[in-house]
This record gives sequence, C-alpha cells and structure tokens, in this order.
Amino acid sequence: LAVAIAALATNEAGQKYLAEKEGEEGVIKLKSGLMYKVLKKGDGKFHPTVDSPCECHYQGTLIDGTEFDSSYKRGQPTTFAPNQVIKGWTEAMQLMVEGDKWEMYIPSELGYGEGGSGDKIKPGDALVFQMEILKIKGGKKRAAKCILDTRENCDEEENALLDELTKMSPADQKKELDALKKRTKQTMKKGEYEQIAGRLKMLKKLVKAAKTKGEL
Repeated sequence: LAVAIAALATNEAGQKYLAEKEGEEGVIKLKSGLMYKVLKKGDGKFHPTVDSPCECHYQGTLIDGTEFDSSYKRGQPTTFAPNQVIKGWTEAMQLMVEGDKWEMYIPSELGYGEGGSGDKIKPGDALVFQMEILKIKGGKKRAAKCILDTRENCDEEENALLDELTKMSPADQKKELDALKKRTKQTMKKGEYEQIAGRLKMLKKLVKAAKTKGEL
C-alpha cells in the first residue's frame, strides 16, 4: 500500500484488461484513469479528508486474479489515510463514505509504477482492489448537502439549529440575518466569528429558501 515513487505507463496486458473493464456495466472511469464499480453503497454522510485515518478492509489482486495482499485473510482491518497509499487509493478514498465497498481497477500510473512492489507486482502492472471503508477516524467533509425541507443528510447540530430558527417568522429571520451581517463587518474578538458562522450560514439559506426552496 506504500506510495509509488515513480509512474510507468501500464503494460500491454494491463491496458487490454482496463479497456475491457471500461465497457462493463456499472464501471465508472474518472479523468485520472482510475476506474471503479460500487459493490455496496454505504450510509455514511461524510468523505474522509486527505490526511484522515480510515479503518478499512481490502483485497488486492493482479489482473489474472493472483492475490498479493488481503486484510480479510489476516482477519483484521487496517488503518491508513488517503495520503499514505498509492495514488489510485488516494483519489478513491476521498470519494467514498463509511460503509462503501468498491472494486477498483488501477492503472500502473496510479499504482506502483516502474518500481513494482514485492515479488508479485511487476513494473507497469495494472491492479484490482476491493476495498471498504469501515470507519473514518479523523477529518471529514460533507458528502451530501443538508436539505432544508426534508432535513435529509442533516447532522444533529444542524437539526438543533433548524429547530430553533424555524420557530422564527421569516421577517425575524431576515432581521437577525441583517444584524449578524452588520456584526461581521465590525471589529471582532478572536474566535468570535467562528461562533456565529454556522448560524449566519443557516440564516442565509433559510431566508433564500423562503423565496425559492433550496439546500444548505
């Protein structure tokens, strides 16, 4: 899983394999050349940040099915951050949420490149991985927006703030929003803006949604 130091174009066998995979139903290809298929869709609400430790299970094979690594066989998941692994995983992990299980088809350029890895992964080899994120242990970024009308994807803090603010009339919401905007233009103590930022953002969305239904 170590980061590849140098890239090398995928060898002929790998190119043929990847070209065939690209035409399969359910396979998604990204601009980088990484391809994946969703095997199981998780119910997580957040993506990991690039340096966020994630508890994962995975299995890695060559294109002929030869297995070279498997946390499943070891009977224990492994923890690592997106920026600690090969480029293909760095990209994929930041698109996944807790509970997701993907099968990835990784060209050499996003894998181990010209150095290969161990006895089994040769220079230029394309690789196949199945991976699932069990738990995001560090920084997170929202995967889906909080929808005002249904509260779908809203977290506990947002729901509590919505409960409070939606008890106010639209006129009072607008009045408080204007007051907070005015306050942000004044000299503020250290950390003061951070204390009101969430409320300000929510009020902006509520006032806008009063005119046209929108999302957070």
